[in-house]
Amino acid sequence: MSFGLRNAPSTFQRFITEVLYGLDFVFPYLDDVLVASSTEEEHSEHLKMVFERFQQYGLRINVSKSVMGAAQVEYLGFLITAEGSRPLPEKVQAILNYKLSETIHDLRTFLGMINFYRRYLKDAAKTQAPLHELLRGAKKKDRRKVHWTDDTRRSFEKCKTDLAEAAFLSFPISGLPLSLCTDASDFAVGAVLQQLENEDALSRIDSISEINFEEIAEEQTTDEELQQVLHNNSLKFKPLTLPSEKKNFGVTSQHKKLGLTFHKNLGFKYSN
Repeated sequence: MSFGLRNAPSTFQRFITEVLYGLDFVFPYLDDVLVASSTEEEHSEHLKMVFERFQQYGLRINVSKSVMGAAQVEYLGFLITAEGSRPLPEKVQAILNYKLSETIHDLRTFLGMINFYRRYLKDAAKTQAPLHELLRGAKKKDRRKVHWTDDTRRSFEKCKTDLAEAAFLSFPISGLPLSLCTDASDFAVGAVLQQLENEDALSRIDSISEINFEEIAEEQTTDEELQQVLHNNSLKFKPLTLPSEKKNFGVTSQHKKLGLTFHKNLGFKYSN
């Protein structure tokens, strides 16, 4: 199939999804197929099943571009290991070498590159806020010069520093307790999904950080943070709160009144 056609990617994605349907250890994205296994023996069995599907549908593999039986692989811009994922070092280095943007269009490109790895970054919304202010009202391909200030320059460089120190995101382990740590203000909203591996260790599973462009009255903060908790749990993190984990799910918030609401009315485990 020629990927130059407008609808080619979506058509091929539907096709490859059909080819590998029912194999829950396979993660296909177009012509990139990730096969995850717990042991070498299991991996051999998994590959055999995948190859049989490919043969059934008349698909061929480019062996020179394939990696099999590896402890870690590069996949769609990420480094995937048995424990979790992190940004690909080569991609990170390219962003670290990115020069101070001269135009609005260049700045938009830079933020797009950074936000590809947004879920790995701490306080992304807060750090990027001054840069997004520069984009307010600008058209998509605006070529106007950026008028840099000390504050916006610091934000630009802080984005790079945060990417260089990006968090490692762990894969969730079935049966271990999950905790959703949330915070909301008139400036930004954010959440981190964590898992308690033992008494002393919390692993980071996922995170979001968003700028809140609409001002929130002080008396509305409880409702806003409650809305954020429900939004994060019901939408973005819902696939991770499997039926067996629902009884081991807690919420952590810095908002005491919200915590009392959860404890009294909803039966959540709560800490602040």
